[in-house]
Amino acid sequence: MPSRYLDDIDPESPSHAAGSPGGRIVEYKADDRWSLEQLDFREWFRAVAVDGMVPQGTPIDRLARYLGHIHKLEVGRGGTDFRYRIYGNLIAAEANMRMQDRWVSELQEPTSGIVLEHYRRLCGKPRLFVGELRYAGGETMRYPVWLRAEAPIGTRDAGTLGFIVLTLPLEHANLMPEDEAPGGGAPDAGSPPPSV
Repeated sequence: MPSRYLDDIDPESPSHAAGSPGGRIVEYKADDRWSLEQLDFREWFRAVAVDGMVPQGTPIDRLARYLGHIHKLEVGRGGTDFRYRIYGNLIAAEANMRMQDRWVSELQEPTSGIVLEHYRRLCGKPRLFVGELRYAGGETMRYPVWLRAEAPIGTRDAGTLGFIVLTLPLEHANLMPEDEAPGGGAPDAGSPPPSV
């Protein structure tokens, strides 16, 4: 058994997605479903984005409180794969896997296929993306829903060079009280995902 003080990864246990037959990433069209973390990520993006993209080398100081739940990915392999340059330590512990300096294609299925398809589409149409990854068969999983906020790194001329991604289990998110939600309604963990 691993030491929880020194290492939160248990090599004898499967990753969080083991046993799921699939899943999908869906976009939240309205910000009344967003968590406080996703709203904060949007404010950071609005402050630093140029023409809808984050310039390379942009500081992420404002996101420091979320570093354990932050990924930084770079586009590689001709745009078909993405390498994790930063893989948050809290995500590693919650997902029970390390991905620092590894490729998205190395993720266990079904996560690899879901995330690869999503990032490839986002490369073709770069924008701020806010939504969730919801696994099928979630009733048997520790974390069946992961909230996401993603910002493309690059320029309109150079294209998408990578992504800054905030992702955390729904259970760890700070959901807005219903009376404070921008659209008047709080996110509902039990409702089906919004249509894209």
